[in-house]
Amino acid sequence: MNEVKLPFNARLAFTLLSVILLMYIARLGHELLVPLAFAFLIAIMLLPVASILEKCRFSRAMAALTCIILIVIILFGISMILASQMGSFVADFPHLQQQLLHTITDLQAWINMKFHIDAARQMDYLEQLAMGTLGSATTFVSTTLLSLSSLLIFIIFVLLYTFFLLLYRSLLVTFLITVFDAKHRETLLSVIVETRLIIKGYVTGLMIEMVVVAVVNCTLFWILGIKYATLLGIMAAIFNIIPYLGIYVATIISMLLTLTNSSLGTTIQVGVGLLVVHFLDSNVLLPRIVGSKVKINALVTILAVVCGNLLWGVPGMFLAIPFIAILKIIFENIDQMKPWAILLGDVTLKKVKVRRKN
Repeated sequence: MNEVKLPFNARLAFTLLSVILLMYIARLGHELLVPLAFAFLIAIMLLPVASILEKCRFSRAMAALTCIILIVIILFGISMILASQMGSFVADFPHLQQQLLHTITDLQAWINMKFHIDAARQMDYLEQLAMGTLGSATTFVSTTLLSLSSLLIFIIFVLLYTFFLLLYRSLLVTFLITVFDAKHRETLLSVIVETRLIIKGYVTGLMIEMVVVAVVNCTLFWILGIKYATLLGIMAAIFNIIPYLGIYVATIISMLLTLTNSSLGTTIQVGVGLLVVHFLDSNVLLPRIVGSKVKINALVTILAVVCGNLLWGVPGMFLAIPFIAILKIIFENIDQMKPWAILLGDVTLKKVKVRRKN
């Protein structure tokens, strides 16, 4: 059967319509797709463990269940570490809000004395800025703490999906092979293998990096004598995973919470310390642990994080980079899509010198 060659306008219209439909479906089905996406990444990360257990004569179901139990133990341990400080933090939150407003009032008086700027002229702007930032932090914390049941259900579904992805992984691969024509099977298998290797290395590297950064952050906060040092250190390490934007959100929240129970000098030390740790992590730790497994340029990275936030909120920001990496792998293996792979990548094409004919 001969293929119909459509004009450029028609192909562009079909492409835009397909992108819009995919975005709409992703947004509409976020309650199903977000936990499934996390489960997909976790299943890839746990696949080597499951394979080792199966070689030790575990059945596939028992190996998958053992991996899930391992994840539950890790999550339970982290929850126990955070539980003590989280309880006192929730109890102290109204007091922290009042103390922050008191600190802002003192800051206004200091600016009036040093720079002779009337406090009344500062009041509107500073109050809006403080309450806006505090309101965002309050909304985030209250949403996290008051939705523990939803969070628990989310984690249960992620673990459930992870179990079934590990259990039926051969079935899923067979399904994909059957769907595509025989001439595309070699390319499909190449994409599957490359995706598994890159995502496994990337996610595992990020987990190792997050643990190291959390230990360094907590140690720094303990040395400075910060209240909620463990909570803030782990929170900053989690937000640090979000490229470019996460560290600034973590720094602002950490400085605001530190300002409510410590001096201005200590607050500045917290901000500078987090930025120094992030600088060392980005230039020393991240290249060594994660390496160049996901070669995506900075512009596409920022756009992906912003689009992920618009589409799925904070979970979308975490999922943006791995799924852009998967798209890049797919584009690299399809001839018609290779220009898009070049657009996503960070490899600069070498300039070709053209000799003029005499």
